[in-house]
Amino acid sequence: MHADADVCQDSLTYTAADDEPLSDAVIAALREAAGVTSDSDASADLQTVGVLTPLFETIDPDALNALFSPTYSGDTRTGSVTFTHDGYEVTVTAEGEVTVSSQ
Repeated sequence: MHADADVCQDSLTYTAADDEPLSDAVIAALREAAGVTSDSDASADLQTVGVLTPLFETIDPDALNALFSPTYSGDTRTGSVTFTHDGYEVTVTAEGEVTVSSQ
């Protein structure tokens, strides 16, 4: 389990590390929520989540990463985006929090 992941009944909140792309944080959170463990190197295929549908079939990982990246002037962005992936409602915030809830 990720050091900053909290499981509360039917939801899990995962906080991305400072250098962790949001798409990787989403994959990690989905793996935690689904109970998927992997002995292989997770960086080998960053766009799949084990037994779950690949993330790119729901949302463009590069677009998700860019959505909350700093502006050209260096300002931070705000807001959140919510989408559904394999029966989970996933909310990602500009602060790097990923909440995964069962539907």
